[in-house]
Amino acid sequence: MSPIRPTVRAVIFRNGELLVQVKEKLGLPPYLTLPGGKQEPGESATDALMRECSEEIGTEVTVGSLIHVAEVFKPKQEGTRHQLELLFACKVAEDYLPIVGPHPDPSQVDTVWASPKAQATLFRPAYAHALTEDAPLYLGVFDG
Repeated sequence: MSPIRPTVRAVIFRNGELLVQVKEKLGLPPYLTLPGGKQEPGESATDALMRECSEEIGTEVTVGSLIHVAEVFKPKQEGTRHQLELLFACKVAEDYLPIVGPHPDPSQVDTVWASPKAQATLFRPAYAHALTEDAPLYLGVFDG
């Protein structure tokens, strides 16, 4: 059994839209994810999030409060990976235009502003619909 993987995610809203990564894997339809990734040993959650955003969306972020926690079970070749996802409210510069950063995830093909409600079926994991002001801190368990 693998250890639980700590993962950080940036929740960045502007004009009702959420900043997301567009990802594609061979033979599968495109899907959307929040910027972020694995927290490395010895790295704080906020440092990990700033590093991941710089790599994936090509900009510095201001990390705010922890707003949600979700558990994600991702099927992998070696078995199911259990991730504990920490979602932080973040901000980017007002003049930020979405780009793919210098070190994106291998499946990342774009960075865009998207409506979480209108495109809820494209989000992985499927907690995007819960990213509202009145959502609980613990969002629950999701398939990755």
